[in-house]
Amino acid sequence: MNKIKKEPFIRITKNNNVSLNKRILIRVIAIGIALIISTIFIVVVSGKNPFPAFGYLFSGSFGNTNKFFGFLKEVILLLGISIALVPAYKMKFWNVGAQGQILMGALMSAIVMIYCSSLPNWLLLIMIFLASLVGGALWGFLPGFFKAKFHTNETLFTLMMNYIAIQLVSFATENWRGPKASIGIINVVNGEGWLPTIGSSIGKDIFIPLLVIGLLVVVMYFYMKKTKQGYEITVIGESRNTAKYVGIKYKWVIVRTLIISGALCGLIGFFYVAGFDHTISAATSGSYGFTAIIVAWLGNFNPILMIVYAILIVFLNKGAINLKNVAYSPNLNEYSCEFIVLVIIIAIMLSKFFIEYRLVFNFPKKHKLKTDEEITSKEVK
Repeated sequence: MNKIKKEPFIRITKNNNVSLNKRILIRVIAIGIALIISTIFIVVVSGKNPFPAFGYLFSGSFGNTNKFFGFLKEVILLLGISIALVPAYKMKFWNVGAQGQILMGALMSAIVMIYCSSLPNWLLLIMIFLASLVGGALWGFLPGFFKAKFHTNETLFTLMMNYIAIQLVSFATENWRGPKASIGIINVVNGEGWLPTIGSSIGKDIFIPLLVIGLLVVVMYFYMKKTKQGYEITVIGESRNTAKYVGIKYKWVIVRTLIISGALCGLIGFFYVAGFDHTISAATSGSYGFTAIIVAWLGNFNPILMIVYAILIVFLNKGAINLKNVAYSPNLNEYSCEFIVLVIIIAIMLSKFFIEYRLVFNFPKKHKLKTDEEITSKEVK
């Protein structure tokens, strides 16, 4: 007996042609709900007026000049990593190896700074810059090559490359530091290989990285939207069979794209070592290699839109740290603050989902569905 197949009770379908007003409304509702949940949570956990807590979230990034430039530095780094991931993720190459690629760029920068410090500073900086690009590009090339040649799982491959990079950095720093507690500041006496600063006030090391990342946003936007290579990346991401049909050499495009993505991550390693910290450790890139994935996804791989989400995520992280440090309530500890950040980020992600998709409910009909045999039998009669 052939029965009519029942449709699922809930289906997810693509939500096309959503107006700008509706997009804004969905985002406002999602963030509003997140703020209500966060407010209730603060009241329950701390037992205090929740509104001063939101003030502490704001002052975490804008409370004073030091905090503001610290906030700006983190935005630069997170946005730079997010931009580096755009070509790979647009191609649906799930690169989770940004941390390793940053570390290799940072390691190559540190090697040149330490062993070539006698060179003129302008030449040393050029060599450090190129070395960081090569280090990151190599760490991007390997998973790209193995994916194109042997169809390896890029997620596992890039994840393992992170651990290899961490061990290489740990080995190098262990040898460089000797009996000391840490490697310390590289070339601290004369600052050989340090990126030039602008001004003499707080945040003087911000301006050159800010200009570079700002330029990178524009270049990546036009690269993905207006160039042949960007078009090839988009086609491969949508359908590899289509890419083959139209004559795109998809294997070469995969390798080329991962070299670019890795090199840009290496550039962030250059900023860490030559621009900001002037040192290196296995924790140099922190968790931004993974956080950048969220920024890239929320921004729909649009470098300009990603600026907003990079600012938002850094703002929430800085605010949560500040809320913990001011001892607003002994019950509102680090994990409580992270929960507030989590609620807001999930709300933003859900708003993106409901903008792009919609739920279709299939409510059961009152009349009984007839089988094919019953319909045939009735026609015969």
